[in-house]
Amino acid sequence: MLKLQLKLQKQHWQNLGMGGKIFALSLVRDFQAAGCQKSAAALTYMTLFALVPLLMVFYSVFSLVPAFEGVSEQLQNALFANLLPESNQSVKTYLQSFSSQARNLTLPGVGMLFVTAFLMLTNIEKNFNTIWGVTQARRGLLKYLRYWAVLSIGPILLGMTMAMSTYVLSLKLVFDAYDPFGLVPLLFKFLPILIMTFVFTLLFAAVPNCRVPMKYALIGGLVTAMCFEFVKGMFGRFVANTSFELIYGAFAVVPLFLIWINLLWTIVLSGAILVRTLAERNYVHLRGRKTDLVQAVECLALFYKHHQKGVVVTDKHCYRLGIGVVHWQTLRHALISANWILETNNGDYALCRSFSELTLWDLVVLLDIKVADLAKPLPTEPVGQWGKEFSALRQRVAESAQAQLGITMQALLEFSTKDNTDKAVSRA
Repeated sequence: MLKLQLKLQKQHWQNLGMGGKIFALSLVRDFQAAGCQKSAAALTYMTLFALVPLLMVFYSVFSLVPAFEGVSEQLQNALFANLLPESNQSVKTYLQSFSSQARNLTLPGVGMLFVTAFLMLTNIEKNFNTIWGVTQARRGLLKYLRYWAVLSIGPILLGMTMAMSTYVLSLKLVFDAYDPFGLVPLLFKFLPILIMTFVFTLLFAAVPNCRVPMKYALIGGLVTAMCFEFVKGMFGRFVANTSFELIYGAFAVVPLFLIWINLLWTIVLSGAILVRTLAERNYVHLRGRKTDLVQAVECLALFYKHHQKGVVVTDKHCYRLGIGVVHWQTLRHALISANWILETNNGDYALCRSFSELTLWDLVVLLDIKVADLAKPLPTEPVGQWGKEFSALRQRVAESAQAQLGITMQALLEFSTKDNTDKAVSRA
């Protein structure tokens, strides 16, 4: 009995180790496939142009709210303290100088700074959409209203956060005498991580032009915040123990700042990949995954069942079938474009075509399923009353395709040569 328990426990840990290995490989593969390293480099240079305009916009919004008088300096100090390693604090002086000079610009200059800030946000959304496989970015007035909300309401929310932090810090003096276990210092130690977790979670959930499950966005935000704090500390130690200033002199701050911004965007994009991988569930062992056609038929079977009951289908209904978020977005876009389903005003879905008019071949053409993939053995048999019929149908398709394409290449080419010869003789 004891040997059996030890064997089961060993097998359990082996499965966990295998699952972790597959998960890590999936993250690396998705990171490379999405071109995140190139995107981080592009965002690094874009940040150099947009950082001062963003600071100027923040200062302008703070100047419109009298209650936030003096908060802008606190916010600026907090941002530099949390976003820059200690060795890069000299960048703060340059950015403060640039942003103060930007306040004296004329109206056309201010307009160009706003355009630069908008382009920065557009570029960020584009990269996040690429990670999530979204081909269509936000359009029209909604896009600009969302960006305007970020540029206008964002500073106000940050100002409120800073005001609340100041209030909580004042309470620390009161509760120190009533904290025998030392929990208050521990809370303030992790406060930056909690704030960064909130920021990253909001970034992962709101930026992509798709529905991101909040649960996975929160997990990704927490992991990204911890990685950010760890890398920030390691980068500070690395710079402190190197001799960049001896090589570059006064210009040492430039390459260091570029490296740090690139690391920052690499961490952010890696967090987005983590959220996407968790939501897509593509780290599940490939032997247990279903084909695209099987998942599409299962999804349509769900639509048909709900249609008969007169109820709509939600995203969560499709997720419960094991369809990943990205896969469901691609399938949903194809079905809506072909007028198979429609999206309601509430963001739910319903059938808009009769299944008596549609064939399985129509679905194969719609999803661009290859004949070779259609003839492959299924990793897992489909579940449902239609499962056996579908498996038998797939087997007949495989046999028919093999019979029709079973001609040898020699016979095919000799037939083609003979046909051309016969045509030449008939013309003569």
